[in-house]
Amino acid sequence: MSNLAAERFTQASRIVIAANPKSGASSGLSKAQELKKTLESHHWQVDLTTDLDQMQSLVSRYEADGTLRTVVSAGGDGTAAAVLNRISADIPLTIFPLGSENLLAQHYQLPRNPESMAAMVSGMFVDELDLFRANGKLFLIMVSVGFDAQVVQCVHENRKSHITRWAYRFGILRAIWTYRWPTLHIELKRQDCWESLGTCHWLFGFNLPKYAAGIQIIDDAIADDGLIDVGMLTGGNALIGFWNYLMVAMGRHRRSHRWKEIRVSGLRVSSPAGQGGYQLDGDYGGPLPLEITYSGTKAKLLVPRPQLRF
Repeated sequence: MSNLAAERFTQASRIVIAANPKSGASSGLSKAQELKKTLESHHWQVDLTTDLDQMQSLVSRYEADGTLRTVVSAGGDGTAAAVLNRISADIPLTIFPLGSENLLAQHYQLPRNPESMAAMVSGMFVDELDLFRANGKLFLIMVSVGFDAQVVQCVHENRKSHITRWAYRFGILRAIWTYRWPTLHIELKRQDCWESLGTCHWLFGFNLPKYAAGIQIIDDAIADDGLIDVGMLTGGNALIGFWNYLMVAMGRHRRSHRWKEIRVSGLRVSSPAGQGGYQLDGDYGGPLPLEITYSGTKAKLLVPRPQLRF
């Protein structure tokens, strides 16, 4: 952790809030508006927008004139990734958790009430974590290819407004009956060279050791080593695939002979005829093929200042 990364922002007074009104099971816009009023009561100048293009324009203007303090992502993990893809990695990013899972908030123990958030913004304490690109798009937490990506795709394609846990449960049941577990061809990057690792049928890549519903998949992933922790499962039919799903849900997958782990700076995933897709930070990313590489830079996240222990 370091405050040097945020030093040039500490005297600035402008804050831009990018709010996702569809995050979580209920509207987050009213909570974002409450945060805006609280931050303004601390004598900061605050802009609130639900439009990413407008957010990007405001951030560019305030960064150029040296008045930008931080950008607040008010939403879920997908909202944070969307904001991060629109701003410079040097800008301190603040997460105001409003989503269904909020894995970043869980990992960094981020506050959920406006007053505590204002205190964190005042403290300007920064933690840095690796930024990886998936087909050119930055992500913060994790990527997966296979069964759970199918679930996420189903949920988001049928989304009407706010996503609940029941939507994911329905998506899981539907994917169990419909997913065909295509073979995934894997290449790994080592020292600027790509080499084949063979095949699997379900793949996870973790930057942070977090996954939805509290499931522990690779709980010792390291967020600032320039490497992504990759786990792979084999089993190309519905029966073995369902068994693999149960092993992951129960946290017993690392004991399975079908499981393999490796830590690399990048990977490529493809499948016959482009079958299957991938998800990034809880949002559907698109169809295969997929290429993941380290961006060479780190995100700057505002986090609570560590408590001194005696």
